[in-house]
Amino acid sequence: MSKLIVIIGATGGQGGSVLKTFLSDPEYRVRGITRNPDSGKSQDLKRQGVEVVKADIGDEASLDKAFEGAYAIFAITDYYETFFSKGKDVAMETEFQNGCNLARAASRVPTLRRYIWSTLPFTSHFSGGQAIVPHFEGKARVDQYIKDNLPGLLKKATFAIFGIFSDNLLAYSIFKPIWLESAKKWVQFWPAPPEAPFHSLADHKVNSGVFVHAIISNDTLEGGTYVTCIVEDLTLASALEIWGRASGKAPEPGSTAVVTIPVEQYATLWGAMGEEQASQWIFFSYMQSLGVTSLPGVVDGLSLLSEEEKKSLETTEQSWTKIQDRL
Repeated sequence: MSKLIVIIGATGGQGGSVLKTFLSDPEYRVRGITRNPDSGKSQDLKRQGVEVVKADIGDEASLDKAFEGAYAIFAITDYYETFFSKGKDVAMETEFQNGCNLARAASRVPTLRRYIWSTLPFTSHFSGGQAIVPHFEGKARVDQYIKDNLPGLLKKATFAIFGIFSDNLLAYSIFKPIWLESAKKWVQFWPAPPEAPFHSLADHKVNSGVFVHAIISNDTLEGGTYVTCIVEDLTLASALEIWGRASGKAPEPGSTAVVTIPVEQYATLWGAMGEEQASQWIFFSYMQSLGVTSLPGVVDGLSLLSEEEKKSLETTEQSWTKIQDRL
């Protein structure tokens, strides 16, 4: 009998990628969870052979039926769905509550063997409360909730940390390079130096599923293991150079530049989103000041992939070239 994987956010980017990957694996049946099973996207999934089930991650009771019979669950929450309308504090608390709803419902599924939770580093823990990144924190607090309260689920859980999405350039104008006529360069303003790390997942609509499939297929990962899902370790400067080539706007060496501005000025220029993004650079700088350059005990997701799976990943340049007309 085929195994059932249940996917939260089936009509979204990450969830959609996981769904597409598992649809091509005959060992699995795919169930997609959505708040609106009558939407156009949901109907498209049904035509592909997906079992579409209505549930709301804000309603824990609705998840019991949605998770019934699951062998594996891919769980995700969206911080920015609430952030832009209600601010960081409400967004962080909403994400935490929704993540706990998902975890508690999953812990009640007797058939469950693998639980993949899309998370990010626990900034208040690592910095002693000195440098908190709200869009990291809500997810990471769910990790801790699972560790403290759901030991049975913890044995089945993998905490997956996904890198930066290449289409953030399209989704959020704060990241778009700007043509500086006087310098004849395309520039990006960042509250960090050009050599600061840019951990790229590239196209999350393609690569997320490749990593999740490898995680679920790996029988050696212990419960509670953290896995990074990153295609390339770039810098802010090298990522901008790749964008220049891929977009065709700045293919020549030296035609792009990362301009470092103070955190306070960055936050002033771009308001709440600027403050939100600046918070992660404050955290990274704080960790660097302690001599910490990587998280301890984290498994590199690339090490879990077969050579064939690695070839199926899209690079950052490939993902930006694919959408160059919109860059």
